[in-house]
Amino acid sequence: MLAAWPLLSGPGLVNTRGGGDSPFLLQRLQQLETAVRDGHFPVRWMPDANYGYGYPFFNFYAPLSIYVTAVFRFLGFGYVQSIQLAQLAGFIVAAGAVFVLARRWFNSPWAGLLAAVAYTTAPFHMVNVYVRGDSLAEFWAMAFYPLVLLAADGLRIADCGLRRMNVALLALAYAGLILSHNISALIFSPFLLLYLLLKPRPPKTQSPGNRLQSLISTLQSPFLGLLLAFALAAWFFVPALAEKGLAQLGPVTEGYFHFSNHFRGLDLVQTTALFDYGVDGGQAFRMGLAQAVTAVAGLLACVFFLTPRRKGAKAQREEGLASVRLVFILVAFAVATFMITPWSRPLWEYLPLLDFTQFPWRFLSVQALAGALATAVLATLPGRRVIAPLAALVLIVAALGGLRPDYLRLTDADVTAEKLAQYEWYSGNIGSTVSAEYLSTAVRPRQSTSPWLNSGDRDRVQVLAGTAKAALIERRAARQVWQVDTAVSGATLVFPTMYWPGWTAAVDGAAAVVAPAAGSGLVQIDAPPGDHTITLRLKRTPVQAGAEWVSLTAVLTTIWLVWPRHWGRTGRGLAWGLLALLGAALVAQLWPEAQPAADDLNWDFAQMAYLHHEPAGILFADGLTLAGYSYSQEQVKPGDDLTITLNWQNLEAAAGQPVSVALFTPAITRPSLLAEVIPSPMAQQTQPLGASMRFVLSIPADAPAGLFAPRVIVAGYPAETATGLTRGDLFLRPLRVEAHVNPEEQRRGGALDVRAVGGAVRADASVLDVRLAWWTARPLSQNYAVSLRLTDAHGRWLRQLDTQPGFGFLPSSGWPAAQWTADWLALGLPELDPAAGPYPLVAQVYEVSAPETAVLTRRLGVLSGREFAPNEPVFELPEGVAGGATAVFGDVIALVDYTVEKQDDTLTVTLIWQALGDGQTDYTRFVHLVNPAGDQPPLAQIDGFPVFNTYPTSQWQAGEVVTDVVALPVGQTPPGEYDLLVGFYGAGESGAVERVTAVDKNGAPFPNDAVPLPTEARLRN
Repeated sequence: MLAAWPLLSGPGLVNTRGGGDSPFLLQRLQQLETAVRDGHFPVRWMPDANYGYGYPFFNFYAPLSIYVTAVFRFLGFGYVQSIQLAQLAGFIVAAGAVFVLARRWFNSPWAGLLAAVAYTTAPFHMVNVYVRGDSLAEFWAMAFYPLVLLAADGLRIADCGLRRMNVALLALAYAGLILSHNISALIFSPFLLLYLLLKPRPPKTQSPGNRLQSLISTLQSPFLGLLLAFALAAWFFVPALAEKGLAQLGPVTEGYFHFSNHFRGLDLVQTTALFDYGVDGGQAFRMGLAQAVTAVAGLLACVFFLTPRRKGAKAQREEGLASVRLVFILVAFAVATFMITPWSRPLWEYLPLLDFTQFPWRFLSVQALAGALATAVLATLPGRRVIAPLAALVLIVAALGGLRPDYLRLTDADVTAEKLAQYEWYSGNIGSTVSAEYLSTAVRPRQSTSPWLNSGDRDRVQVLAGTAKAALIERRAARQVWQVDTAVSGATLVFPTMYWPGWTAAVDGAAAVVAPAAGSGLVQIDAPPGDHTITLRLKRTPVQAGAEWVSLTAVLTTIWLVWPRHWGRTGRGLAWGLLALLGAALVAQLWPEAQPAADDLNWDFAQMAYLHHEPAGILFADGLTLAGYSYSQEQVKPGDDLTITLNWQNLEAAAGQPVSVALFTPAITRPSLLAEVIPSPMAQQTQPLGASMRFVLSIPADAPAGLFAPRVIVAGYPAETATGLTRGDLFLRPLRVEAHVNPEEQRRGGALDVRAVGGAVRADASVLDVRLAWWTARPLSQNYAVSLRLTDAHGRWLRQLDTQPGFGFLPSSGWPAAQWTADWLALGLPELDPAAGPYPLVAQVYEVSAPETAVLTRRLGVLSGREFAPNEPVFELPEGVAGGATAVFGDVIALVDYTVEKQDDTLTVTLIWQALGDGQTDYTRFVHLVNPAGDQPPLAQIDGFPVFNTYPTSQWQAGEVVTDVVALPVGQTPPGEYDLLVGFYGAGESGAVERVTAVDKNGAPFPNDAVPLPTEARLRN
């Protein structure tokens, strides 16, 4: 109770953002509860995670600890209370199990008590709750460690009459470990096998054959127990292993999560008396000094007790069993410690599946158990009545003395599907996983938001082909019913649910083919013409169904094994258990829960990333307190004003300091992006600090649509947690900016396009802010990436930024069709020579799976000095050019004029083009210097888009004049007379590269569709 007291006495959920993500537990619990209530069991799918698209979290992550939490939830407790009670239960089970184990092993209640204290207060045990937070699974796995050993011990000492029961108990304990945390089961299994193989030394008179027969007899029951355990847990771990190729599990063992980054060497033990729970440098993932001292003292006592002593036969047998246990403690502690150190690296590199453990310091869990049992040995020494209480006191003080948790104040109203989706949006964590590793492999790239968040439209069905109207009739965790009218054409439909094997579709009861949509990976089907009812169901895959049948058979077998012959004691136990559950349900109904207002909701990316309440006000340095705030509206339109009122207390020292309020997406919190460029705010205002402040933020007419959060910064006064930790930049609750729709804007043609609306270089930074507008004629399933490229006047790249539209918060799969979608991007600038400008800015759009192939290229504009001018077509011929086509290419482009000039090693060709119609296709322009005598390859050539590869022909408008300068390098070309040819080529109907037909002004075709440029220039020495 002492170890769990900070959980229960605090005003909310223990916050662990610094080293973990305790809000993950909220999402896991809420989604499991939702799925169970909807009849989806065993739960494999989070229906509302991944921004509402769904996520197969429970197919891969051991779920038992969340089921334990859900029991309290179904009894009527709130989300936070249920998590707290599950954590308390984990403390109690772990302490009780290790108490019984140590008392049995050392025949002393003092030993049991000391082991329980040492194990409960083991730093890694505490860290799983108070630092890692989201590791409730690993925390419960540590509760099953001693239970597994107890069950194995029962098989060692039980008589034949109890052997059947003990086989079942081992199966239940080991299955519980697997279902609690499969990685912990992986690392603990070798230690369990070690204990099962250890036997007291047989008499010298026993023959080798008898020894082998004795070993087989000893292992028979454990083997059956472990086999039954695997069968009990098969419903989970078999699909998790068999279907891991369906998910993006690569990041699980890469980068930060690679085991090589987390070894502990000489820094394995902290040097402070009180355990330091800080996470900087992995400080919390070490042994505590008090824990290390008591464990080492206990290990020395183990060695002492292993020294040979003469005793009678009975004493020798008892000593033999005790020796086995002492040897196990010594070996387990030594091996677990070794696996944490860099010396174990060869094992990490070559043992199968071990790299999925990620962190070598996870072996601290096994080390904690071995260390606690070693510490218990101290209670068998003379003076145990002094040693045991003193050691227990030291361990408790060392573990709790430095513990200063912060709390997230939440009510059940703060834990909804939409609030959890907003947490994903803000934190970047999908489905309570940092790397989004359980996304389908069809999802490329991962998204940062969805239409549900950006516009509030969760039930939008995309129509990729044909026409259709769709309405949601019913939504459950694993079932959806839609009413769809596809008129007379039929349609290809994309539903707002991530495709995963098991999703099926029925159109009016007839099975339909389900496939992942390209890029987004959402459920896509082809619907026939007419009015239909389409039902989507998530069914069991063959692997899942087979594994569940195995587990069901194992459950029935286990029930048969544990079925009591006499119901007296068992019946009374069940009655008391039922009464306890009813009592807990009554307590839950009486447990009060206040309903705070929304004017104190806040979050920050560094420490407290879940939107939570601060009833006493949001703390800043030196006691400055934001007592509350309000918005003039929760949803704002472009061109409107948004008023945000801030009310402050305790202003004394900070009075008059600048206070800035700015609207941002969470892109401003992403470290990988900030290393390249800092996104600009949609709107911002700064005022001197006062008791009551009104900020009027004018939303620009071309503002991007979506969810935004106001950021509040007080110069010199960072936000702080209740315990004094410095928080990241403070953000208030999010609000939504509506899409700007102007029905008078007309698209000039094309399926996909982007144009620059405006731009400027920041006054305080070398950053170019560019305002864009995206267009798609039809809904997209792909989530494209965009590359912003600044070039010099000759097309050489100077700076590049690859990102997604809206820095990831305006995914192309969410763009409305036939409307311009506003977007703001930014590009860091290199040092530029103003005299060398202007500098063209080009955007290339591509699929992440094929970055080398541009889907769209657009010249956005040019940067001259600090002024950015969006691209504007020119319709007047250059001075001195009379006009009139000298050559026509495909009836879409005319060559009006040209000049050729040789200077040094460069042949400069200036081509004057005129578009005969709006561009539809990106043609590659070629300029070739060839030998007129034969079919030899060109001696010099430049192939690319016009204007130094920055102005694709699909961007040209009818009547537009384009001046295209080509600098042809001829320094390596031998002297002689050559032909200079120009033309265009592109992909033909068959997909092969074909030249665009070229004719003269009279319609006569040019040979090979290449136009010769008669010129006096010749190459000479």
